[in-house]
Amino acid sequence: MKPFKLILVAMLSAIAIMAGAVEPSGTLPVLHISTEGNAPITSKETYLNATFYLDALGLEGYESFGSAESPLTMQIKGRGNYTWTGFDKKPYRVKLTSKAALLGMKASKHFALLAHADDELAFLRNTMGLELSRRLGLAYTPEQRPVEVVLNGDYIGLYFLTETIRVDANRVNITEQPDQATDPEAITGGWLVEIDNYDDPAQITINENKGSGETMRFTYKSPEVLSQQQTDYLLTLVTNADAAIYADDKSDCSWMELIDADALARFYLVQELTDNGESFHGSCYFHKDIGNDSKIVFGPVWDFGNSFRRGTDRTIASGTGFHQHWIGEIVKYEAFNDIVKQIWQNYIDNLSSGIDSFIASFSAQIREAANCDHRRWPQYGCDDVTSASNTYLSKFRAKTEWLKSHFGYSGAEPTSYFYMVGASSVLGSWQPSQAPAFTATDSEGTYTIYFDNLDQLQSGFKIIDFRDWNHGIYGSNGNPLVPNIDYTLKYMATGTDENITLDTNELSNVTAILRGSGTDWILRLATSAGTSSPDCAADIASISASRGSISITPSAGKTLLAKVVSVEGRCIFTGAISQCTSIATLPGIYLVSLNNSAATKVIVR
Repeated sequence: MKPFKLILVAMLSAIAIMAGAVEPSGTLPVLHISTEGNAPITSKETYLNATFYLDALGLEGYESFGSAESPLTMQIKGRGNYTWTGFDKKPYRVKLTSKAALLGMKASKHFALLAHADDELAFLRNTMGLELSRRLGLAYTPEQRPVEVVLNGDYIGLYFLTETIRVDANRVNITEQPDQATDPEAITGGWLVEIDNYDDPAQITINENKGSGETMRFTYKSPEVLSQQQTDYLLTLVTNADAAIYADDKSDCSWMELIDADALARFYLVQELTDNGESFHGSCYFHKDIGNDSKIVFGPVWDFGNSFRRGTDRTIASGTGFHQHWIGEIVKYEAFNDIVKQIWQNYIDNLSSGIDSFIASFSAQIREAANCDHRRWPQYGCDDVTSASNTYLSKFRAKTEWLKSHFGYSGAEPTSYFYMVGASSVLGSWQPSQAPAFTATDSEGTYTIYFDNLDQLQSGFKIIDFRDWNHGIYGSNGNPLVPNIDYTLKYMATGTDENITLDTNELSNVTAILRGSGTDWILRLATSAGTSSPDCAADIASISASRGSISITPSAGKTLLAKVVSVEGRCIFTGAISQCTSIATLPGIYLVSLNNSAATKVIVR
């Protein structure tokens, strides 16, 4: 062997040894998988027999499954298209022998281990797509959990254990259609279909735009094996939808008789907010329940790998580099745009709060594991999660601001502004006249706010919304401000402190926004001064919880504005209800507010 070849072999061996020497961070649970005979996973079609155990490492909120001495059985194979062939860090599909509620998700046998090797934006592309889907109220959004993985004794990095999309009571909850059905009623529903960008044997195709456009590939996921009657039905369904969408008269909304426009509008907004350039090109799912009158329902969302890979000053139907099926034509319908704008307005007013803090929390959760992942795969991921998450956030904000101009935004800014700044901050051009200061009372674990000229504010307050522009959310001396915590409010008059009131239920429409000027912070408290929350007790019949849901029943003839949030601040539902409404939730503690009243705590088992 020639000398330079010897040197090359030695270098490659050293790299392999260094990569294999990386250990899990210890900040996330570790999933240990061993294939039978330590066989490599080389196929997407054939499962390998394997064992696993999940070590929670004693971390709060997680449960271990199996152990090194007593592992559990499973099967594993490759998954994905480009993500399988284009990267050394591979994604996998796993099938457990018995259902398990791994990492707090609902018990199932079926999960994916997603690598997201190409996500240099702090693994936020899919994470934010899924979060926005939940906020915008799609019928089902796959859950994911970060986990570190050791495969056959080799640490292979940070992965995301994710619910796979399948017909199931806890996932796509529609009537399951049997394979090779022929009954005319049975074949009308139980369809789970992907608009695909790869050829697949389990697929039908049409030419878009009534036969004059791009090939559309529809991969059927359920049922998996079609009779001729099922094939004919699916082909007729999508052909009719295509013809209706491409109607010459854009006031003719016949396509809405075939497609659920509200669900499509929510699905579309998730794709716009994440600037997902491949959203209607591939990995685009829809489903249809049984019945001739049931409609095509877009969702669940999946695969945001092409988010924010271009400028943010355009729609996803233009300039993405991928042909976006149907959506470019659908947005020509004013009736559809009206639905989108209504949902958009509700998102901006009620569903967008706390996104910055959500990103900060997620980034903190994965930071150490992401560092280990990058040492294992130096060509992938990111070695600075904080910087990468800020880059994602700046792109997300830019797209959101552009969408405000595109869809419009009628929300009025509050008329009264009060600024709270750290006593040592240098405000520069941000400084308002007579800016008051606040300080932290460490012994009480609260903030005492001192104001000048505070005659319009007459009660205590809660901070219920954060938006950070550059870094983290901090108050005086670096102490964090926390949502939904009572803060003490004081009025400073001629050098004396005077307590105002601490009743947090008397003030409505209170938000707090952090704005950054360089590395300095300003907290803006905006309020409709003197406005009290309405008493809606007479409008409410009941709020109750059952397994996996919260039910709200207004009194007869009454309409309520309902908002349900988790104790972590995640919005689960918001909207007007006029009849008994059941809201699906995961087990946990939730706060239910009706007509902006004080929240009621509800525990879902």
